[in-house]
Amino acid sequence: MKELKNTAEFTDTVQNAAGPVLVTKNGREAFVALSMSGYEALCAEAARAKLYQAIDRAEADIAAGRVTDAREVSAGLRAKYGL
Repeated sequence: MKELKNTAEFTDTVQNAAGPVLVTKNGREAFVALSMSGYEALCAEAARAKLYQAIDRAEADIAAGRVTDAREVSAGLRAKYGL
C-alpha cells in the first residue's frame, strides 16, 4: 500500500496493466484496481451473461409450454382496468 501514496504512478500501473492489479496490505489481498476500459469490458460481459441467462429461461419456458399469447394478456388487462 506504500506505493499508493504516489497516485500518478499507481494510475499508470493500473492503466498499463494487461488485467486487474491486485493490491495487498500486510501480505493479504486488500482490493483490486482495474482500468476504465477493463471495467467497462467486465460490465459488458456481465450484462451479456445476464441476457443469455434470460434467453435460456425464456427458451425453457417455451419448450415447457409456459407461454401466453400477448393479445390475450393485453385483452385481459384492458378488461381488468376498464381500458
